[in-house]
Amino acid sequence: MSAEAGEQPRRARPLTGGAVMGAASRVSVAATGALTTIFVARVLGADGAGAFAIALTIIYVLTVFSTLGLEHGIAYYVSSRRWAATAAFRTALLVALAAGVVVAALGVLARVLVPSAFGGLSLPLCAVAAAAMPFALRWFYGSFVALSDDRYEAFVLPPAIQSAAALVLVVGLGAPLGIGGAVVGLALSHVLAAAATVALARRAGLSRVGDGTPTRTHLRRSLSFGIKGYLTNALQVLNYRVDLFVLSTVVPAATLGHYSVAIAVTTVMWLLPQALSDVLFPRIAALSASAGADADAEAHRAFVEAKSLRHTAIIVALGTVVLALALLFLVVPVYGGAFREAIGLGLIRLPGVALIGIAGIMSATILGRGHPIYGLYTTLVVTPATMAMYVTLIPWLKGPGAALASTLSFTLSFLLTLIFYRRATGRSALPLLLPTRSELDDYRLLAPRILAWARGLRARRGGGTT
Repeated sequence: MSAEAGEQPRRARPLTGGAVMGAASRVSVAATGALTTIFVARVLGADGAGAFAIALTIIYVLTVFSTLGLEHGIAYYVSSRRWAATAAFRTALLVALAAGVVVAALGVLARVLVPSAFGGLSLPLCAVAAAAMPFALRWFYGSFVALSDDRYEAFVLPPAIQSAAALVLVVGLGAPLGIGGAVVGLALSHVLAAAATVALARRAGLSRVGDGTPTRTHLRRSLSFGIKGYLTNALQVLNYRVDLFVLSTVVPAATLGHYSVAIAVTTVMWLLPQALSDVLFPRIAALSASAGADADAEAHRAFVEAKSLRHTAIIVALGTVVLALALLFLVVPVYGGAFREAIGLGLIRLPGVALIGIAGIMSATILGRGHPIYGLYTTLVVTPATMAMYVTLIPWLKGPGAALASTLSFTLSFLLTLIFYRRATGRSALPLLLPTRSELDDYRLLAPRILAWARGLRARRGGGTT
């Protein structure tokens, strides 16, 4: 698969560097996001934390439902050199505008039709959050184009910029204006991230014109590939976030705030596994393009898949211990005594969150091998079971019911992903979850590699290259 006219083939960059940059970005997002939620909890109280969590969830849910899976189609076709990155970037920006406007209107309509599910967040503030959608999609799509072309810097910076901008704006506007100012600040952070994405793309050469790529054909192909992943993501967001909306209909806003803190703390577990899966998927897709005819590529693909699972197992095991201690000893000092209930809720969610972190790496491999349908099969089984648990356990047990339903849903997803991983790769994932001495040596060598990458980056900048 050769690169198209206007796109020179680029030598694949080391996966370790991309994973480290992705991890740094996600850690930055987690840190600034945590500071934002702490500010909201401390200044606006449990009620404000619940309302702000709804605003965050509106943007998250609408983003997932409006992507149409294009980001996965982009990653697959650009990384395998079947779609020029410059053309994919331009197309993604146009789709972001159109899809963002439509889904924002649908979000406002949902608030009008089912006001009780939005935790007391007013219609105007729901509209403000929804209005961020064209910009949220702009930086989301743009960063995936950069990732697909191994331009890791342009992939990892937009989410970090959005989260840092949200911290500054939510604090700056929320302190004097309350929850209204906080939601406006959140929406504006996506505007800034979108502008930064275009600037980064221009610097990376992704925004130049004149390559003559038949964009519509590739857009159709990418949507055809991605739609299966889109349906999977759309159903997964029901599993991941509908508990918040269901809970808001049966508990006070303060309890919703407690649960939102439990979610915020436990989902820190996903930072490093997601950073690895972000760069793993396009790399597996690129290796799969030649694996059938190239024994070396096939062996390297198996090596990368095994390494990724073993490292994820180490990260998740350590993360589980750290987060359990954080829940027990840091929630009250950081968020305040009013959030003590979040401790138990977080501990209930933690096992399932750990398992879904591992499942994400397996899913990236399955998708990179060109089997998005397996993810759809998983969610078609998990989603009805999850919805049934939500509507039975949440009215009965309230917050603990939501946490229990979530962890059971994540566990079921993990078990089904194990089955489909074996079908996609021909290997069982369970033995690959046991780390070897090689993985421990990788961590010993990681610091020198990071320093070498940083020196190389400074040298490239000093030489005027991008």
